[in-house]
Amino acid sequence: MAPFRGYPIERLGLLACAGKECRPIPFQVDQRGADGRWLLDHGPQAGAPSGVLGDNDVLLFMAGDAGDAVGAQDLPDGAHTTQVAVWDPVTGITRWAYLMAFGDRAPRSPLSYVEYDPRTDRVRGARVILGFENGVPGYLAIAREGPDTEVNLLDRFKVRATATFLWGLIHFARSEEDLRTRFVAWHAGPIRVIRQQEQWVRIGWGIRSPTFGSYTYFYRDSAELPVGLRLNFPPTYFFGDIMVRAMLDFRDLRGWSVLSPSLSPPIPIDGTMTAAKEMLNQLPDSWFALLGPQITLVQTLDVSPSLASVRRRLLYNEDLSKAEPPEGSAGQVPGIGYQLDRWERVGAGTHQLLSYSYALAPDVDVRQFMASCNAPLQVRVTLQQ
Repeated sequence: MAPFRGYPIERLGLLACAGKECRPIPFQVDQRGADGRWLLDHGPQAGAPSGVLGDNDVLLFMAGDAGDAVGAQDLPDGAHTTQVAVWDPVTGITRWAYLMAFGDRAPRSPLSYVEYDPRTDRVRGARVILGFENGVPGYLAIAREGPDTEVNLLDRFKVRATATFLWGLIHFARSEEDLRTRFVAWHAGPIRVIRQQEQWVRIGWGIRSPTFGSYTYFYRDSAELPVGLRLNFPPTYFFGDIMVRAMLDFRDLRGWSVLSPSLSPPIPIDGTMTAAKEMLNQLPDSWFALLGPQITLVQTLDVSPSLASVRRRLLYNEDLSKAEPPEGSAGQVPGIGYQLDRWERVGAGTHQLLSYSYALAPDVDVRQFMASCNAPLQVRVTLQQ
């Protein structure tokens, strides 16, 4: 990317070729400041992107849009041309794209893979629409032709924490209702939407948790949510028996089934809790999948090495009538997520939780897909002229 340093981004174009016919493909350049933070151009605390390519900026495109390898004679005239080769170690296939600097405004593809509506705080991808309410996911619908056909599958995203305080003298519990959120900024391009917010927990007794910041990245078929938290002292300095539960509370997924690495075959979701489903609460699995007739939803959770001593287990409940307020509607069909406990060895410093969500076609083999995530694409960049 060095030869393009200082070029106006509007003069950069990304092309893919089929045979000798080349066309612009969707791409975006996300800009970062010297401190590595994203310069997001919309929102109450928007930054000021320079509009020219800098050393900290990131170029993004969909690997599936790349095409054939061609010679310089098959490309339009440009000041510089860089060939970007993308190799898939799973299939062994290599595809190519060409980044070019034009003398005037570069040609652009009209295609966009994501859309963001800041009024409703919802983003639309190819298969799902995901929305936030008070800083946490509160809307999840299968993307259809029009808004009148959308059905919210999600009651809410539940975050429940329990602990003891003052050497066990006081027991307390907090939920997502105690989260306080400050929306910071956002940026939308044809490849992804970046949404930034800051949150803290109202603990009580004049105490609030440290502020933790998060960026949410929405792509055509996936979302990435890293949450960073800096602790000035170990969490058990004041608190004991800490337990954190994070659960997606679905309204009614009867007719779907649930799958995890330890499950074979999937278990049908029918509104009743069974011994086999109860066993899910003992599994240390790092991902689960909800298999529906039109879509497969996959959720993962990973932690930074600083949280390696924390025990992570699946959390599952399926009951049509049992209430667990606060919630919009009684029952969880299902409620599924993760439980984190055994915080005794966590020290002060910076910690991170990282969640990936995928929306897949129903015929995708989830196990094969998850295995492919451990074999990332390889990229090679070559300056041609």
